[in-house]
Order: sequence, then structure tokens, then C-alpha cells
Amino acid sequence: MKNLLMIMLFVLFSFALKAQIVAVVDYMKVPANGQDVYLAVEKQWKTLHQSRVDAGTILGWELYHVRNSGTLSPYNFATVTIYENFNKTEAPFNDAEFKKAFGNNAADVLKKTTAARDLVYSETYQLAVGLPNAGSDKYIVVNSFQTDDLGKYLNMEKVGFMPLQAESMKMGHRSSWGIWTRWPNADNSVQAVAVDGYTSFADINSMDYNAVIEKVISEKKPAETVEMLDQIYKTGEIRKGVKSEIWEVVDETTPKQ
Repeated sequence: MKNLLMIMLFVLFSFALKAQIVAVVDYMKVPANGQDVYLAVEKQWKTLHQSRVDAGTILGWELYHVRNSGTLSPYNFATVTIYENFNKTEAPFNDAEFKKAFGNNAADVLKKTTAARDLVYSETYQLAVGLPNAGSDKYIVVNSFQTDDLGKYLNMEKVGFMPLQAESMKMGHRSSWGIWTRWPNADNSVQAVAVDGYTSFADINSMDYNAVIEKVISEKKPAETVEMLDQIYKTGEIRKGVKSEIWEVVDETTPKQ
């Protein structure tokens, strides 16, 4: 991600990690053959999002296309708005910001927006742990997980997997990585998502985990290696994969200068 590590993340931006960073993800269903109309509408909304970034109201905004989505998929696009903390998510935008962005065209923009897509639902995620970007994300893989113990899960990611993700970024296999926790959690089906960023589609499935593990172990003390491997071996006990999706960056705001 170019503004902040996201995520599903991620989302998902190139950013400096900060405490309490929150992402609001809006899942959109765009009708068949309606993509061009929808993207034109989002282009108009980007004016408002960029204005809010420049004013410091939000940290960033991105638009994603969900790859491999079809007519039966619940959503095929997603927007991600990044806030500095949870409190700032209370008001998506105010009348002054809306009028500044659209002026006399406000009613027309709202009408076109409603016609172009259905807002299926929204979710809020808070960044728990992440690594600053090693490059610009073009794709992100959003892995959703269910866990009975969020604390154990986060510890497993930090101790077991974060060293591997950091090394894979050094090797150029990925451009970002982060763990986002979901709250409020209405249906309790997903507690967290792991968001992996990539600069190219080919990078998504290119990493040799054995080579990465060997490199990490060679630089760790024996006790650290044992602790890391112990957490990795417990993965199946601590988390359950719910779904995995590939999202492609379509558009985004420019970070505040």
C-alpha cells in the first residue's frame, strides 16, 4: 500500500505504521457490464477522499477489484479507507467536505453512485502488527482466519511468521505484510486477516518457504529458533483458514505531503 499498510488491509497502502490504525472496508457488488460506469463514479468520489487526506481527516483510500469474482460472488470490488484511530471513523464525511468536492453536482453524484453499485456490507479492522512496505503494492492477498484465542493467534504471527515475512520482503518476494483484527465482530466467523502485498501477480506464488526458513534460522539463536518453530507447528491448532482472496489495486489517493 502506498499510504499505509492495509488490508483487506489493505490494506492496504505504503505507510509508516502507527498505533490504533483502523481500516473501514466497504464491499461493493457491481452488476455485469457495469464496471466502467462504477469506476467513473469512484473517480468522482476520489476527489472527496483526496481532499480528506490533504486535510488530515483520513490517512488514505484505495479501490480494489476482487479477482476471480463472478455473478454469484457476494462482492467484486472493495474500497478501503484508513483512519488514524477508531474515533475518526464515526463520521465518513461532513456536509462541508461533500459540497467542496461536488458543489452543485452533489445530488447527481449520489444518484449515479446508487445506480452503479450495491454496498453489500462494511467491516472495521484495526492493525495489530505489520511491516513497512518494501515496495508499492499492486496486488494484495487477503487471508481471513477464525481463532478461539486472538491473543495466541497474534503471538503466533509475531513470533512464528513475522520473521519469515520480513526475510521474504528482503528477498523481494513480497512488498508488505500485516495482521488486522476485526471489530465489531457481528457473526464471529472471522477474527483477523493476514494481508500480503505484492508488486506483481507472478510474485504471489513465487516464494520458496524452505529457503526463507533456512535463511532466518541461520541468523537466529537456537532458543529463538525453537520458539519460532514451536509457534509455526501450532498453526493448525490456533487458527482456521476461512477464505483467501486476491485483490488488485485499481485506484488510490496520494499521501499527504
